[in-house]
Amino acid sequence: MSEVAIHEDFLGCFGLWKRDGAWLLVGNERELSVGTTPTLVFDLPGGRVEPGETLAETLIREWQEECRLDIEVGDFAFVQEGVRTYGGERRYAWRSFFFEVTGIGEPRAASEVNSLLWCPEERLADVLQAPYHQGFLRHLASGSRYEFDVWGGATPGTGC
Repeated sequence: MSEVAIHEDFLGCFGLWKRDGAWLLVGNERELSVGTTPTLVFDLPGGRVEPGETLAETLIREWQEECRLDIEVGDFAFVQEGVRTYGGERRYAWRSFFFEVTGIGEPRAASEVNSLLWCPEERLADVLQAPYHQGFLRHLASGSRYEFDVWGGATPGTGC
């Protein structure tokens, strides 16, 4: 994780595509805590909103980059926000918007991801283990439109 990522607020947009009882996830190697070995983590397709982009434009771009797939952006599902801490110190805030999407065709892993996974809903809690996934899992359980989380971590450079 770069020092910029440690100090910069994050605005993201992610798509929710459920087909035949399973959700589409993308797999990447991620360092979930500063200084840890990257591990395979599955996430919902989407990412950072670029300057000048609308949320829908972000989703369309990210799904092309990650899944080689054109999508139709549907209804707003929920928003999740929170703060990221290191060593008990607040470093940045993050906000992620989630929308239902429908893919046009079959997804294929693109260069930005290692793999794709259709995950049955009953297995999501086993697969989505990163701290930032908890809001999505709570949303599925309750239907809430707003989730807030604090994502803690080690102090940069100390490994603890």
